[in-house]
Amino acid sequence: MEKGRVINLNGGVYKVLMEDGNILSLKARGKLRSEKTYQVNDKSLSKKKDVQVIKNSPKVGDIVLIDNDMIASYLPRKNEMIRPDISNVDQILLVFAAKEPDFSFFLLDLFIVNIINKKIKPLIVISKIDKLNDEELNNLKHDMDYYKKMGYDVLFVNSLNGEGISELKEELKGKITILSGQTGAGKSTLINAILPEFNLRTQEISKSLGRGKHTTRETNLYMYEDGFIGDTPGFSKLDLSGIDKDDLKYLFEDFKEYKCFFKDCNHKENIKGCNVCEAAKNGLILNSRYQNYLKMYDLKEGKK
Repeated sequence: MEKGRVINLNGGVYKVLMEDGNILSLKARGKLRSEKTYQVNDKSLSKKKDVQVIKNSPKVGDIVLIDNDMIASYLPRKNEMIRPDISNVDQILLVFAAKEPDFSFFLLDLFIVNIINKKIKPLIVISKIDKLNDEELNNLKHDMDYYKKMGYDVLFVNSLNGEGISELKEELKGKITILSGQTGAGKSTLINAILPEFNLRTQEISKSLGRGKHTTRETNLYMYEDGFIGDTPGFSKLDLSGIDKDDLKYLFEDFKEYKCFFKDCNHKENIKGCNVCEAAKNGLILNSRYQNYLKMYDLKEGKK
């Protein structure tokens, strides 16, 4: 059987990049189109909402095997997402504006929690740095140093003059990277700074799909430096569905440094003897991080 990678899915037709560089338009064999599984998402959800139907059909990003001009099967995935439907992602490039719109630590932490839950690495990019004065930029960089200490790469860019773009390009080589983040942060401007021919490529793909112009209604992978950049819908609005409130603390990786001796501790404020609470109180945990954890925990409990 021949092998290829799915780079686009639209209307049941898969665009598959073959090992010889050709792109084929294929459909999946009947069994792959009909199989379904059921996954429990969240122990805190009601019985009516505690299962999710997952189609066992190929996703964008899958390595697939081709037999008789049909997709016969796909190889095991290292990770997968449901919204958007994509697999085998190396990193998610989170684009956040320094200003216009204002930078949101809560939204950043919400994205990170969802990404870590899928066992995918976040790459944080702060755009529009030209909108800040020197003092504002230095303060933001100081807070983002905390995320660097957690092991996350953080880059500051100005897409208009190219500042920081060369460093970002190095981070994308040989990887499958999905672009997401804050609405209005300039993701399109950024991706065009990285990949100047991006508009042309999206127009070509749109034409082949029978559309007048490109809209992000399905997931696409674009080849870039031995890797791919993903253009995805449905990943700009996130919530905490699929994450149990008692598991939330494990997704705040900086909490792990301060081992709590209470087995079922939720690290809420003023719990005597909780090392995480003490670390937050003494400023060892970034205050916005800890407050965002409390806010997310309350949201899981149904509090506003």
